[in-house]
Amino acid sequence: QRYEDRGLIPRTLAYMFQCFRKSDAQYKMFISYLEIYQDQGYDLLREDSATKLEDLPKVNLREDEDGHFHLRNLSVNTAGGEEDALNLLFLGDTNRVVAETPMNDASTRSHCMFIIWVESTPPGSD
Repeated sequence: QRYEDRGLIPRTLAYMFQCFRKSDAQYKMFISYLEIYQDQGYDLLREDSATKLEDLPKVNLREDEDGHFHLRNLSVNTAGGEEDALNLLFLGDTNRVVAETPMNDASTRSHCMFIIWVESTPPGSD
């Protein structure tokens, strides 16, 4: 594939790090990657030598007493730069379930969430 044909997530990551470099503020990026397959959540960024989806840690959705939802057992990974973020994306992509369907021989039959958190610190604050 050509570099200019890359997908939405890689282009978004490049744009975000470009914006970080132009700003005087300090930024930290954190990434999680969740797959939902057959009503189960799986952490795609755990490097536990998993050879199949069922070997990955299951992620649980919990609601607290205030009605807020939390994902339990989902790893949060630091991305110090664009290359780190892309490596996390590629790692998660390799752990995704891909099964053949009559319409598409590379169908995932799942839903995924690539989650990006950004923490910023204004210039001059400690």
